[in-house]
Amino acid sequence: MPPKRKRSADSATGQVRVLDRAIDILDCFSSRTTELSVAEIVERTGLNRSTVRRLLATLARRGLIQETLSVGQYSLGLRLFEMGGIVFSTFSLRDAASEPLAALQDQVSGTILLAARSGDHFVIVDRREGVFDGLAMVSMRSEIGTVRPLTHGPIGQVFMSTLSEPARQALLERYPLEQHTPFSMTDADRLLARLSEVLNAGYARDVNEIVEGIMGLAVPILDFSSETVGVLCLGVPTTRENDVPFVEAALASLRQASAAISTNMGYSGDGHSMTIEITH
Repeated sequence: MPPKRKRSADSATGQVRVLDRAIDILDCFSSRTTELSVAEIVERTGLNRSTVRRLLATLARRGLIQETLSVGQYSLGLRLFEMGGIVFSTFSLRDAASEPLAALQDQVSGTILLAARSGDHFVIVDRREGVFDGLAMVSMRSEIGTVRPLTHGPIGQVFMSTLSEPARQALLERYPLEQHTPFSMTDADRLLARLSEVLNAGYARDVNEIVEGIMGLAVPILDFSSETVGVLCLGVPTTRENDVPFVEAALASLRQASAAISTNMGYSGDGHSMTIEITH
């Protein structure tokens, strides 16, 4: 048994070392040095030529490095540009949402979540607890940094509603619906039907499906191109499910905050009639 543990530790150390070397290669590039040859990378990293070539091949396969039109030269890949765009948009969304979220906290009682999309997933980039009239709330589980597939909850439903039918189907194949509570929706056909309702209504709603005792309301955040770049979600106790005035007021406050954030993101449409558009 001890030898096995040693080999496992050695293997883990070796994997970390390979990752370090790959990052060393990426660090060779800068705004002033956008193209490098294998020989130049060898000189800058101190790695041997065969190791550099092997790592370059792996990085190129993952889109992090690419060969340039100049023979024998390499540059950073487009995948890094895409990742940088995700990071930039996340920071932009948080900045745009700062004041509207603060105002929303004073208007509603509940857990407020701000989510940004990242490929097939969304990530929680901000979280607030609104305590209106001193009413304490049941807290939702998601924290800042939580990552979920787009098939998860009302936030995911808003994002998924913007996708074409084939894209929705592909997501459900990659990330099947999970049973979080006895009330969770696990039928893909039912979800697909609900997405059409979400698209038409401009918001998503679930009751007890992710956390028992919680009703979630989620609305889209649009940017200058009318693309859904974020989702604003409010979690409230299911005891208010049939309190129509409360739900309508909460949804109105949520939409008002979403409209303000969308305006800060460059959206120029009517904030009171924002519609979700399908992305093909």
